[in-house]
Amino acid sequence: MHVGDRVRLTAVFSGTEGKVEGIGAIESGVPLSTPVLVSRTQFTLKVRENGKEAQATLVVDVSYQDRIRRVADSPIARSGHLAVALADGSALVMGGASSESSATPDSATTQRFDPSSETLLPGPALVFPVRARLSAVAVPLRAGFLLAGAGVNTFAQGTPSELVSQTFDPVLDSFTRAGDLTLRHQGTGIPATLPDGRVLLTGGGSPGTRATEIYDPATRSWTRASEMVLGRRSHSATLLKDGRVLIAGGVVCCVPSADGASTTETWTASAELYDPRTDTFRPTGSLGVARGFHQATLLADGRVLVTGGDGGAGIVDPAEILAGTEVYDPVTETFTPGAALSVPRAFHSAVLLADARVLVVGGIRALAQSDDGIRETELFDPRSGHVTPGPMLDPAWFNVTATLLGNGKVLLFGGETALGDPQASVLLYE
Repeated sequence: MHVGDRVRLTAVFSGTEGKVEGIGAIESGVPLSTPVLVSRTQFTLKVRENGKEAQATLVVDVSYQDRIRRVADSPIARSGHLAVALADGSALVMGGASSESSATPDSATTQRFDPSSETLLPGPALVFPVRARLSAVAVPLRAGFLLAGAGVNTFAQGTPSELVSQTFDPVLDSFTRAGDLTLRHQGTGIPATLPDGRVLLTGGGSPGTRATEIYDPATRSWTRASEMVLGRRSHSATLLKDGRVLIAGGVVCCVPSADGASTTETWTASAELYDPRTDTFRPTGSLGVARGFHQATLLADGRVLVTGGDGGAGIVDPAEILAGTEVYDPVTETFTPGAALSVPRAFHSAVLLADARVLVVGGIRALAQSDDGIRETELFDPRSGHVTPGPMLDPAWFNVTATLLGNGKVLLFGGETALGDPQASVLLYE
């Protein structure tokens, strides 16, 4: 069976009462459809008669087909949008530059991707427009999600776009304004959802700041938290299984010019850990290679995979797009080199799949070709440590978003051409 499939189970028994754990009652000889299968699943049949019980088990192996399939294009093209998975298995794509609002820089509309029909349907309106990467960030809450920041030209009752925030309520299916941020992160601050449901937003700005703040869903407000060891932007923030947050890499300030007349930013290999129990940051082992605009993905075994990014030993401009990967072990607090990607990339996505592999997709391979899409996808297997080629992304656009759906498939949506035109392509990795 493949990820996203269902199985029809038919049990034959002589008892008076039968049920399949996790599904419900079943009649002898009558087929019962399972929920969507995402990974290897065991079904247990329990049969009762005259106070006695017997049971039988069936294990169904489920795997990815490792293919990308194009489905119907969206009626609205988008680039610079955000995409968030929802608890019901669907996903929302939001804002960005769109074909329906070509006269304005950012959109306040959303669309919901329905995995059953594999179509994008109209979604609830945003309180204010949003744009990804250099303006707004999205982060899950225990119920719904939070959008911090807005569109590049958004003002809400006089509040600059960098300071506004809004939340999505899945029960009401609507967005509402939340409290204003205390800092201008300028889209390069990086969020992480803490174990207690609050959100930590770290760094960002220009130059990168040490300052951090926390959003509390109970009060719908932001308050300042402890400062990081090092001011940075365009880093990564990954919630570890023990509740700490790993902050790694990014851009820091400043390196003086040879004549001392100016300064410039540079990449950093430094990393630190945030402990929400004590609201403190402390240094941890450094990356082997300084980098920013990379991806950090929590693996199923609790380690963290770091992929690609801009970096190298020099200043930020010019920069080198990286193919290297590293793996952080929270037990030893050290990074070790991993298998290299076949394609150097930054501004990409790295999605943990249901089978514990990581799908690496999208991004740019050279700053001089920042609007070219990358067709090659790659798969990192934490059990072997190897990176293998994945299916080709066709069409491939810069700024495509990758979102893991509830059925285990990955939604690949939108992006832009070399001329910056938003695209409507909808594809599924399955």
